[in-house]
Amino acid sequence: MLRILLVFGFMLTAGLLDVTADPIASLRDDKLADKPCCPECCVHDRRKRQAMSEDVRNCAIDPPFYPPTVTDTSARLSALRNKMTDNNIAAYIIPSEDAHGSEYVAARDMRRAFICGLKGSAGLAVVTMTEAKLWTDGRYFLQAEKEMDCNWDLMKIGGGSTDPSASAYLATTLADGDVVGFDPALMSVSDFQAYEAALKEQSPSKMINMTSISTNLVDEIWDDQPSYNSETVITVLDAAKYTGETWQQKIIDGAPGQDSVRKQLQDMTAETVDGLVINKLDEIAWLFNIRGDDIPYNPMIVSYAIVTMTEQILYLYDSTSTKRVPDEVKTHLNFDSGSNACTSSPCVIIKDYDMFFTDLANMSAAISGKMLVSDAASYAIYDVVGDKRYVTASPLLLMKAVKSETEALGMEEAHAMDSVALCNLGAWMQKTIDGLEDPMVGDKSVISEQIVMQKAIEFRAAFEDNRGLSFGTIAGFGPHGAIIHYTSTPETDVAITKGSTFLLDSGGQYLQGTCDITRTFHFGTPTDFQREAYTRVLLGSIDLVMAVFRDGIYGRDIEVYARGNLWQGGLDYNHGTGHGIGHYLNVHEGPARIRIGVRQGEKPLQTNMFQSDEPGYYEDGSFGIRIENVMRSIPATVEHDFNNYNYMTFKMISLVPFEEKLIDFTLFNNKQLQWYNEYNQRVRDEIGPREGLSAEGKEWMMKNTNPIKFTFEVELPDPVGNGVMKAAPCVVTILAMLLSTLYSIL
Repeated sequence: MLRILLVFGFMLTAGLLDVTADPIASLRDDKLADKPCCPECCVHDRRKRQAMSEDVRNCAIDPPFYPPTVTDTSARLSALRNKMTDNNIAAYIIPSEDAHGSEYVAARDMRRAFICGLKGSAGLAVVTMTEAKLWTDGRYFLQAEKEMDCNWDLMKIGGGSTDPSASAYLATTLADGDVVGFDPALMSVSDFQAYEAALKEQSPSKMINMTSISTNLVDEIWDDQPSYNSETVITVLDAAKYTGETWQQKIIDGAPGQDSVRKQLQDMTAETVDGLVINKLDEIAWLFNIRGDDIPYNPMIVSYAIVTMTEQILYLYDSTSTKRVPDEVKTHLNFDSGSNACTSSPCVIIKDYDMFFTDLANMSAAISGKMLVSDAASYAIYDVVGDKRYVTASPLLLMKAVKSETEALGMEEAHAMDSVALCNLGAWMQKTIDGLEDPMVGDKSVISEQIVMQKAIEFRAAFEDNRGLSFGTIAGFGPHGAIIHYTSTPETDVAITKGSTFLLDSGGQYLQGTCDITRTFHFGTPTDFQREAYTRVLLGSIDLVMAVFRDGIYGRDIEVYARGNLWQGGLDYNHGTGHGIGHYLNVHEGPARIRIGVRQGEKPLQTNMFQSDEPGYYEDGSFGIRIENVMRSIPATVEHDFNNYNYMTFKMISLVPFEEKLIDFTLFNNKQLQWYNEYNQRVRDEIGPREGLSAEGKEWMMKNTNPIKFTFEVELPDPVGNGVMKAAPCVVTILAMLLSTLYSIL
């Protein structure tokens, strides 16, 4: 009988290092007690856990304990409640979004952050005359405890929380006849309708009304509220080089394989639609092939647009500024603002931002058909259009998400540049930490979260086409990495050492595309549990990118690929697995996503969509792990053709090495190891020769992309009776092939 031993080894420059396959250890209840290899690591972990308990608020004592990161909101809430009394409302809703539903907002529009103190990008504040509540998801639970004072109650969304929703809270807390106020420009149509329905359903015995207040109450108490960016200069993206489609094709003629906006409006059967209202800034930027700098991290312009069957109008903030709206933009749109007339047909008429609502009211009254209003548009738009509104998803959502071939190739080029920058940064971090006098203690003046955040900007800025970051860098060492969307500040900044993991989530904006990548590093010796957690996260990422699926499949249908390896170990993470990525637009883009659960407006995956692949694991108070890459959905080669479905898979376009010392290769199966080797070879082949990769960056990249070699030792009984003999190499080869096939099937 054959006895076969499978051994994995690293192909190292010094030779072959064999790794024996130990049984998969089950998770212990005392995960935090996993012992590192040295006493210094234990001391470091204890200090980190102690520090973690001291940098969050404690509302259970009198007076409350506040870390220096907390904002005192007492005076602000008092002033707001005075305004609420003046307007006869019992509650006021303050969302995070601006008038365009933006995820990231200009400093002028950060009303929710101003009133409650939480600086994270997601959250909903509700203030009554006696209470203040902040709803947010798992990304910001710990951050909220660090930044909000005890005037505010944290209401958790997801993660098994039993906290009521905002509407349920209002329904049970408010009295019959009470009124809930909101700014109509900041609440979407769908949110308004959801609130109205929920209040009626959850409090049938009460009459609780929603009322819009056109003057924002937070603006009225915000004495030093900033203005929009006065330095913004609108630029044009060349269609031939960057977008692959002109604005004329998108609106009027149609690009190859895609209907124009007007054609899609004409084809609507539910209503006769004569116009489209556009309030989303990324849709406007995409449609007209223009970009700006009004919104942090996103190349957007504060604007509105209306497209009818005969004209297209663009409403720009400060439209008369020749600095903000240069001649290049007017030429691109075939419009002369001096004469207020088209220079050729078709053209885009440019008007001032403040004229939008007046024009919208007049145009809605004049058209015979309906005006399409996105279900993500503000209630203010919904209200102004009145009975002429036809509310449905904007056709631009899907048009923008399915990239043209030019955009898709640009996205790959952008991620190649970003990968070079990350390799250079990885090399700098390793060299810097190795050069510290005591790398277990670190030196905050040499390498810290804040310093790495700045370096992430500098290494990307080396590329001429870089246009800054695509979002605020998340740089979390040790316990800070467990805060899913941690924001390092000068007050929370810590040194990076060899004592724990360092999670770096960052991305660049390039003329060719938008990037988003996360790597978790360990510059010392990780614990066994950290290695297991990292490996399970990595295997989930690999399994997802290898998935094959047919058209009509939603991201939620395949998300289990990313979580399966974690679930097998009793682990999980409290956020979605994948989001769409824009083309030099927003880092988060719909309408497709990879996340558990059904969401309104979600669409199935299509070829040439770009999605993130970002499973993770977070041990509160100890460490965090996330691996994120961006994938392009591409046609898959399949053996059969059942029901004429189109089959797809993913192509990974982020090409940065994984942290080899955090990987337990005994948890891999054959298929995963094959993908890992092929990925590392792609990193070497595609990133290695690129301009901009430093000698140190290349050395770091090569060191962290070692292939894994499969070796097989086969023992056969000696027919002569002299014990065991080794099989011939050809026999080993045949057995290896058979085992590989069997392992793939299993």
